[in-house]
Amino acid sequence: MMAKPKKAIRMPYLGDEVLDNLVHMNTELLSEFWILRDRVTVLEHLLEQTGTINREELNNYVPSDALADELENERNAIVKRVIGSEWERDWSVDALIKRAKG
Repeated sequence: MMAKPKKAIRMPYLGDEVLDNLVHMNTELLSEFWILRDRVTVLEHLLEQTGTINREELNNYVPSDALADELENERNAIVKRVIGSEWERDWSVDALIKRAKG
């Protein structure tokens, strides 16, 4: 019978799990920010080149209810990816109340 492989112990990369979580969040946020910034700049450039839209129109645009809902869902998904389920579990309102009652 072969021995069951042992699970690796996860050690904090920076010496502190909370600090690791913050660095991870920052890295994810920076990545998302750059991707969006790059795509928006390219889109604005292409739209202006074709005469489809100018930036003033873009700045003054008010989305429909359906688009507003889509944007809200996307925002929530990004927040969850950036913050992550581990952080959410450790810093939820319930967890904070439990710690306060300690």
